[in-house]
Amino acid sequence: MYVPKSGANAPLIVFGHGMWGHPRKFERLFARWVGAGYVVAAPAFPHTNDENPPPYLIDDVANQPADVSFVLDELLERGLGDSERVGVAGYSLGAETVLALALHPRYADPRVRAVVAVAGALFDAAFAADRLRSLPLLLIHGTNDTKNHRLREALKLYEAAQEPKELVTIEGAGHGICQDDGQPHATRVAELTTVFWDRYLRS
Repeated sequence: MYVPKSGANAPLIVFGHGMWGHPRKFERLFARWVGAGYVVAAPAFPHTNDENPPPYLIDDVANQPADVSFVLDELLERGLGDSERVGVAGYSLGAETVLALALHPRYADPRVRAVVAVAGALFDAAFAADRLRSLPLLLIHGTNDTKNHRLREALKLYEAAQEPKELVTIEGAGHGICQDDGQPHATRVAELTTVFWDRYLRS
């Protein structure tokens, strides 16, 4: 949990890490958001974080949207974040998680007002949908992140998504685009996402 100087009633962002990941890998990104006046919550998913012993269960991604909704329940009940200004963001498998939570008709949480997905798309069969919900969407992808057809799947998602939507590709960036060790691309991701949050969570 990170609370800005402006207090706990600020807009709220919940962030999902990737497979074999952890929130500690995104301190610079979170610092930028908190510095801009956002409450940031970054849970560690029970079966996909790197502090639990293997095997890691990638299929648990189908359960992770409900995990994020649970985190929202707990935060808002404790007065952390503004329930009318909630955004979700994620990286890689965490991006898939929040995309489902924001856009999929079955998994969607109506409290979410905007979604950022970095280096991710909707891959799991559980998230197949004929039509995605309309919600402000920012997709960010590196041009060198092509393993397992990641960029191609991100482009397919962008085509399927409704407006308002933005797709930003960062030249030369690989998969670890927004992690602390992903400089200088991580700084660019922080800039882009903060502008997006200001547009959709400040009104």
